[in-house]
Amino acid sequence: MHINRAILEKYFQGDCSEQERLLVEAYLEQSATPELDELLTDTWHDASKTEKKIHRLWWTAAAAAVVAGLIVLAGQNVKHKVEIAATLDTIYNNTNHMQVYNMSDGSQVWLNAHSRLAYRDDYNIHGRDLWLEGEALFKVVSNAKQPFNVHTRFLTTKVLGTTFHISTVSRADSSIQISLLEGKIAVSGTNGYTKVLLPGEMLTSKGEQDPNTTGFDEKEILDWKENRIVFNRTTLADVLTRLQQHEGCKITLTDNKLAAKRISGDFSANIPIGEILATLAYVHELKCTRAKDGTYLISSKK
Repeated sequence: MHINRAILEKYFQGDCSEQERLLVEAYLEQSATPELDELLTDTWHDASKTEKKIHRLWWTAAAAAVVAGLIVLAGQNVKHKVEIAATLDTIYNNTNHMQVYNMSDGSQVWLNAHSRLAYRDDYNIHGRDLWLEGEALFKVVSNAKQPFNVHTRFLTTKVLGTTFHISTVSRADSSIQISLLEGKIAVSGTNGYTKVLLPGEMLTSKGEQDPNTTGFDEKEILDWKENRIVFNRTTLADVLTRLQQHEGCKITLTDNKLAAKRISGDFSANIPIGEILATLAYVHELKCTRAKDGTYLISSKK
């Protein structure tokens, strides 16, 4: 059963009709509620834009309505669903370097630069759910009684015990990539599809259509874990997107005809972004200038 997001928002704001209320409560009884996951992820993103350190995140209007809903909702499963919106602990990596976090269940998360990860304060007690914005590698301790779920904008990755990588920020088209290194995972989307990945497979999804599954270059997708920046015939548009994420700066490609140009290279992540861009510009006959506001502008040299 799927539900319109507008109805969910009306429900949490207390503006829905009796018929809509019954519809939402029936929806919340389900084990899979992708539309709710997406709403909570978006709310978390909007509420956390100005925060700069690890802290407990209190949701605003939607959260208050959800918590208030606990008073009138019956059933343990419904209660568990709506409590997600109450409080989250959020990890922010606002540095230019990868950071490693050990979760309470023994699972490990390598969180890339300028990424954030949220989890409920009852993590490993009532499930193991995390919300990711950015890029991370997960090494999950197996626990059949506590499934491990990572929620992104429109995808949910479900695992028991495995090692996998997720990025929501590596592609210029804003697609999400999920790459499986070990074990088995199931990826479900808000449009209803589910795809099981095997080791060596990468799922790429834009959300509006069924995902694409390919192989991947482990050295390239995990370069940041080894403090490297690696491109293997990567499009220039994606190269600039990854460099922008790594540095936390703004890079603009002024000539879209160059977007599909293929780039290869291997750099230390400690090299200043200006030097990397200058090197790429020299090798590939590009022009790199810096605007007064600090934005790097990439264009054709010709």
